Amino acid sequence: MKRNLFLISIILTFFSCNSTTVFDGDKSFKNQEWNTDSIVRFDYLINDTISKHKLILKIRHSVDYEFQNLFLFIYSGSSKDTVELLIADNRGKWLGNGVGDIREVEIVIENEKIYNKKENQTITIEQAMRYGSNEKINNLKHIDAVGLNIIKENE
Repeated sequence: MKRNLFLISIILTFFSCNSTTVFDGDKSFKNQEWNTDSIVRFDYLINDTISKHKLILKIRHSVDYEFQNLFLFIYSGSSKDTVELLIADNRGKWLGNGVGDIREVEIVIENEKIYNKKENQTITIEQAMRYGSNEKINNLKHIDAVGLNIIKENE
C-alpha cells in the first residue's frame, strides 16, 4: 500500500509538469528507522550540460514521527550542506501529502542547476537529528524512505 501511494504521487508529478524527469530514486528503511550510520547514496548520470535542472528531495514518514522537522547533511561533489526540512507546522499539522498514516514531504534542494560535464554524479544524505543533550539520535524512528527526483526544466 505504501509503495503504491508513492508510485501514484510520482506518476502524478510526472504528468502534471512541463518537465522531464532525469532521475528518480528512493531508499527505504527497514522497520521505518533511519540509523545515523545509514548514509543514503544516489548515483546518477547527467548527459545534458545546457539545460537547467531542479533537484527535489522527498521524505516519506509515518504520522507517528515525533518531531516537527528533520535535519540532514547533504553532500554533493565537494560541497556539504545542512538542511532543515519542516515536516509539520507549529500546531502539528503535517505539511506533506498522503493517505492513511503515511505522508511525503518535498523540498527543492537545488534550483536551476546546470551541470558542467557529462559525467556520473553522486549525492549522499545522512540524518543529522539531535535532541536535548544527545549528540545524535542513533535510530530516527518513523522515517520510511528518502527519495531524490531530478527534473530537467523546460523553458
